[in-house]
Amino acid sequence: MKAVRAIVARLPKLGITKSFCLVHPHIAAGIVVFASFIGMFLGSGMTNSYGIFEEEYENKFSNINGTSASGKTSGTSSALSPAIAIGAVHLASNYLFTTIAGALCERFGMGLTTFIGSLMVGSGHFLAGFCTEVWQLVLTQGVLAGAGIGTIFIIVSTIPTSWFTKNQGFLIGIVHSGSGVGGLVLAPLTRYLINKYELSGAVKILGLILAIGLALVSLGMASKPEELLDREDMESIDIISMSDNCSEHKTSSLAKKRMSVRSFGVRDVHNTGGVLRSPEFWYLNVAVMLAEAAFYVVLFFLPVYAIGIGLTSEQGALIAGVANGASIIGRITIGYIADLAGNINMFFITHLFVTVSCFFLWFPAKSFMVMMIFACTFGIFAGSLTPMVPLCSVTLFGQNGLANNVGLLGIGMVLTTSAAPVVARVFYEKIGQNGTGYGSVALFCGGTYLVATLSILALRLCVSKKPWIKI
Repeated sequence: MKAVRAIVARLPKLGITKSFCLVHPHIAAGIVVFASFIGMFLGSGMTNSYGIFEEEYENKFSNINGTSASGKTSGTSSALSPAIAIGAVHLASNYLFTTIAGALCERFGMGLTTFIGSLMVGSGHFLAGFCTEVWQLVLTQGVLAGAGIGTIFIIVSTIPTSWFTKNQGFLIGIVHSGSGVGGLVLAPLTRYLINKYELSGAVKILGLILAIGLALVSLGMASKPEELLDREDMESIDIISMSDNCSEHKTSSLAKKRMSVRSFGVRDVHNTGGVLRSPEFWYLNVAVMLAEAAFYVVLFFLPVYAIGIGLTSEQGALIAGVANGASIIGRITIGYIADLAGNINMFFITHLFVTVSCFFLWFPAKSFMVMMIFACTFGIFAGSLTPMVPLCSVTLFGQNGLANNVGLLGIGMVLTTSAAPVVARVFYEKIGQNGTGYGSVALFCGGTYLVATLSILALRLCVSKKPWIKI
């Protein structure tokens, strides 16, 4: 262990230095937000664009499912497309490593951990360009790239909240809108590269772009120094005590309250055990597990299903891109509204709208126009999930231990996000052929979102049964 610690101590400390943060805190905060946005753009944006790869892998490995090696059709499909395993493992690895990244940050620092994640993402995609079998793609683009994106996601999605005490929803919405911008840009870019350089060449090029871009992101990572947090606490306490002519005892009470607000949320828990024992965590966990799984089922399968109802591959890519693009507006706008109305309140309202859109827009959709309307609606409301998770965690359990608490939520998502695409594929291929199973998948996602919405409602009522309170 001593040898390992010695090696770790000699590793370079990437990211913004503590001295720079103390001297130029506002500039450092701006750099952190911008770097986090780019991290979301490249990391989660690539995951949100996986539907393009899903379409290509399904075509490439279709002989395993319905066509023999000689090119003759074997009849009715009797097995699921093996290409679905790549996306399922990618998501499972992604969420598994959100739980591990916190420990890596403690040992290596946020900058170096982000750099390690960039190497995993870049190499996972680059090596995928040399793969010829499904199992090879599962290991590269699935396990390796997914683990790297999960490592980066937990860092860039939680760091900015430590730098701001006001308008957290709006700022986190800006950061998380990067994944929507990434999907909007990277989905058409991926299609363009595949058309020009074929699948293997496109994946290699994207691997290089991701490795270089995310490595640069690591240089802008830094958590807010404790000295700055203490300074802000004392300034707030001084302002309150002077305005109210507080006694020394009252000022001491204000200090404790201020620290409690920063450290804890509506539930005064001090450790991981306390979080796990709280019913609020489990209501939030069930909601996030189901909503996140359904979210990626929709994004992964939109291009495939668009083709199934008679649209072109270009239209399918555009629909997926619009869904990602609409999430840009949703994450920023809903983040801003959440600052006014409450994080948990907005979490419930947005997913109620998503549930309704799945049943009444997606299920009956048979044309390009209806699909575009659904993509916009879905992107705006469902896209708010990722910023709402850390914001609701802060509301419930406070800023301290945020990365760890969000990581705990990722454990459950490993199972649901890996299983949901497979279940959706069963609905699509077994219940109907040539796109006729499309409606079944819409109902599956709508039902999943309905259960998630009910869990959010239970969370809201557990915190307070008064409907108009900002929570």
